[in-house]
Formats: sequence, C-alpha cells, structure tokens
Amino acid sequence: MTIATVKHMVGAVVAAVLVVFIAAKCDVDTFRLRTSDWDDSVDQGALSEFNGAIMKLERVSSRCDEDVEETLIAQVGLQMEFPAESVVNLHSPCAAGPAVELDVDVEGQSIVYDFCNVTEAGRFPNAEFEGFVITDVFHILAPIRGVTIDWDETTLDMSEEAISFDEHTVRVNLAGLEYDETCRVQLTVVLETDPEATKLVQD
Repeated sequence: MTIATVKHMVGAVVAAVLVVFIAAKCDVDTFRLRTSDWDDSVDQGALSEFNGAIMKLERVSSRCDEDVEETLIAQVGLQMEFPAESVVNLHSPCAAGPAVELDVDVEGQSIVYDFCNVTEAGRFPNAEFEGFVITDVFHILAPIRGVTIDWDETTLDMSEEAISFDEHTVRVNLAGLEYDETCRVQLTVVLETDPEATKLVQD
C-alpha cells in the first residue's frame, strides 16, 4: 500500500465521521470539524503536542447508571476548543448535577478549565467521580505518560488525586468542590515524546 493510498484512506475516514455527525443533526460549528482543517499532505508520526488532534469532551458522573449522551468534539487549534456556551449544555447524566459555564481550552501540552464565565457560584455533587473527561479520539497524539496540576495557574481548591489518565484520556474529578468565576484549573500533560516521560515511567 502506497503512502498516497494511506493518506487518501485517512481523509476518507474523517469525511465519513463528518457525515455521521451531520446525519445525527450535530452542530458542525460546535464540533469545528471541516475537511479543509485536516491536512493530510504531511506524512508524520504521533503528535508531540495537542495542536492538530481531534479531542472529545464528556461530562461524567458515577452517581447514576445513565450513559453519557452528549459530547463535544473539536480539532485543537488557535481557537477556544470548548467555549462556555457549548460546555454548559453538557449536563451531568444525573439530574442533580449543575450545568457549568466552563471554558475548556486545549493548547500545546496544556488543558485549561476556566470558570471565568460562571454567572453564579456553585458546588459539584459528592460522588466517586463527578467531572470531565477529555479523549484523543483518533489516538494520533503520542501516548500520555503523566498529568500534573500547574499550581501557578490553578486557583480551584483541589488535590493531585483528582487527576487521572491513561494513554489517550485525561479525567478531572471535581466532586464536592465549590466554584465561582475566579476558579481555574490548568493541567500540564507529559507525552511519550517528552524527555520527562522516561523519568515518569521509571518512577
């Protein structure tokens, strides 16, 4: 199989995904997926940062057995991937979960949860897990090897234990935490391509 054939197949897969989203009456502008955004002219390996990756944002709760029904998907670029006006529609699967006007920005090797657009203070319900999950949809990022809280940029009263991850997913557990418009969480993600990754795996 030639490189040109592989590139054509990748483009066809992305186009097929677009058709499914549109058929499901999803807002293409919300997902920010356009065939012109997918540059298959460059043959490259796993991405060493988020830029260019297709990321999915979900609101997840362990307080009930209902599946996640709503997700947001965006390609990481210069824009705000998941603005508050979209995230507020990601209601908790459990009825008591608050709808939060939360900006979620993914850039470089950082994920930022910014509460600056929150109109009134609130509190996430107590649960084993109540929060947000971000996933590298097509696994084109280098595998995630570590996630840390950037305490210089984080104002929410949380612990390191609130963050969990696997090779393609980062989870933020906000259960029981109070928030207002001054709150912010910034995460630094270490990928397998980073020099620090070797030390993290050894530790």
